[in-house]
Amino acid sequence: MRTIALSTVLTVCLGTSLAAGDITATGGWTEVIDASDLVSGAGSDLQSVYESATDATVLDVTPAFDFYDVYVRRSDTNWSGDFSLYIKRTGDGTGAGSISFGASYKEVTTVDTKFFSGYMSRTGIPIQYKLSGMSVNIAPDSYSTTIIFTIVDSAP
Repeated sequence: MRTIALSTVLTVCLGTSLAAGDITATGGWTEVIDASDLVSGAGSDLQSVYESATDATVLDVTPAFDFYDVYVRRSDTNWSGDFSLYIKRTGDGTGAGSISFGASYKEVTTVDTKFFSGYMSRTGIPIQYKLSGMSVNIAPDSYSTTIIFTIVDSAP
């Protein structure tokens, strides 16, 4: 049996002398992969792609400035190099501001990558994950990584 677990944490970058603000990530995703995931029963391979619920993680963003970018990366605990992890926004959340980009899957690597941009506060932004690269050739284990969201000032 293989177990895949994603957790979310928060990091905050500081922009010049202004605090970056707050970003809160709630939720995560755990997927148990076993014999029931075999494509055609015994002797076949596993499904290669798995998706989380459309709101596996919910973000609340309260910036200390009007315009911001949210970056994402992963920090692996026990992870296979055969896996590819993707992330997307499945909604805009609510609030006085607005957000753009991030509505289609983007690969999450160990390097900060711009996920979406925003203007003013937004709450309840739903996030979905996709995992690809699963195979019976990968040793059964409990694999896990932590998703890190970072908010930075992007004033024009």
